[in-house]
Amino acid sequence: MEDLMVVQNPWWADPDAIYDDEWVKKALAKEPRIDYRFEPVNKILIGPRQVGKTTYMKLSVAKLIKVGVNPRNVLYFSCDLLKDYRGIVSVVKSFLRSVKGKAYVFLDEVTFVEGWERAVKFLLDSPLASRMVIQVTGSTSAGLKRESFPGREIQVDEFLPLDFRTVSTIFEPKLKGVKLPHENPHGSREFYENALELYPYMGVLAGALDFYLLAGGYPRAIYELLEGRIKQETYEMVYNATILDVAKLGRSERIALSMILGLLRRYGDRLTLNSLAKELEIGSHVTVRDYLELFEELFIGRNYFQVRLHDFTPLFRKERKFYFTDPLLIQTFKRLFGKGPETDRIIEGVVGEHLKRLHPTYFFSGSKEVDFLTSGFGVEVKWRKKVRPSDFPRVGIKNKMLLSKDTLEFIEGGNLAIIPVPLFLFQLHSASSNLATVS
Repeated sequence: MEDLMVVQNPWWADPDAIYDDEWVKKALAKEPRIDYRFEPVNKILIGPRQVGKTTYMKLSVAKLIKVGVNPRNVLYFSCDLLKDYRGIVSVVKSFLRSVKGKAYVFLDEVTFVEGWERAVKFLLDSPLASRMVIQVTGSTSAGLKRESFPGREIQVDEFLPLDFRTVSTIFEPKLKGVKLPHENPHGSREFYENALELYPYMGVLAGALDFYLLAGGYPRAIYELLEGRIKQETYEMVYNATILDVAKLGRSERIALSMILGLLRRYGDRLTLNSLAKELEIGSHVTVRDYLELFEELFIGRNYFQVRLHDFTPLFRKERKFYFTDPLLIQTFKRLFGKGPETDRIIEGVVGEHLKRLHPTYFFSGSKEVDFLTSGFGVEVKWRKKVRPSDFPRVGIKNKMLLSKDTLEFIEGGNLAIIPVPLFLFQLHSASSNLATVS
C-alpha cells in the first residue's frame, strides 16, 4: 500500500513534481483556464466521470503546496484498486502515522469501493478527524443521501458538468465582467430586469448556447470544440464513462441502452412506467423504474414529476418526464443510434436541468401543461421566433416566464416575463457549480 501511495504522491520527494502531473499540466495549459475554488472543509463530491473531479483535487494539491503546506502532509489517492472500506481506512491511517500537524486527504473515486461510507464515518468519528481535512469524490449517488452522515462535519455536494453561464464565459471571456442587478433572481420582474442588462450581449450569448448544445459542460469537449471539433475519442469516453458504470453496479448494458434509445425517441414527453416497458419490450414496469432511478444515481438524467398547483405536492405515481443532465450525453447517444430529439426538446431539457440545480423542479399537467414549476415561478419554453403572451397557459401561477428565441418583453397585467432562452439560462448559476471559476 505504501508503494501505491508514494507513486501517486511524487511531490513528497519534490514539491515541484505536482506541476508535472498530467491533470495539472493540462489544466494550466488551457486558455481561458478553468480553475476551482478549494475550501479546507470535509467534503463528499459526487458527480459523473470526466467532469473535472480529479483535476479539482490535483489543482487543490498544487494550491496547498504553493501557500506553504508541507507537501508531505498532502495525500492524493485513487481508490480504483481498493477492494473494500478497510483499504480506505488502511491508506489514511498509514499516511497520518507518517506525518505531523494538519494533513489534507484527497480520496478519488471512492463510491465503487464496497462499504466506502463506513470508512468515511469511521475516519470522521476517530481521533484522526481533528488532524485532517478529508475530501472524497465519487461518480454515483447510489445509496448516498445527505443524511448518510448525521451529526458529522462533512458536506455532501454534487460536482456536475459546467453550467451554461460558466461555459459561456469560456466561449467569450468578456462575459465574466457582466454584473446583474439581481444575482439571485426570484420573481419574473427580477428575471426580466436582469435580461434587460444582458440584452446587449444577445448575439454572443446565442452563439454560446449553440456551442453549449454541442459540447455541454464537459471540459474536454469544450476545449476541443474551441479548437474546431469534438474528437471521436471524446464521445467514446463519455459513452464508456456512462455505460460502464451501469455494468459496475451489476445492471444490464443492453437494458440500459434500450432505455436510453426509448427516452431519446420520446424526449420530453409524458411517460408512464407501463407504457415505456411495453414499448421497449422490457419485462416489467419495475425494471423500467429501477433503471430510471439508476440513471439519476449515475447523473445520466433526471426524472421530473407532476405537482399539485395549490399546495406544491409532488405526484410520484402520475406520468413523469425525463431529461438528460447534459447536452453532450445527447450528442453522444445520437451518434450511436443515429437519431435523437429535436433542438426545441433539447433546449427544454437544458432549462429543466438548470432549474433543478437550484430549486425543487416539477411540471404541471391539467387542462393545460406548464413545462417547469418551482415554488416561486413557472416556466414555459417556446423555442421559436414568434411568441405571444397567450403561449403561457392560463393557470394559477403568480410569477410566469415564457422563454423564446429572441423576444424580450414584460406583460404588466399578467406578471409575465418573455425572455430569450440564453438570457434566462445565464441567470441560473449555482454557487457551487463545480467550485469552478474561469480565468
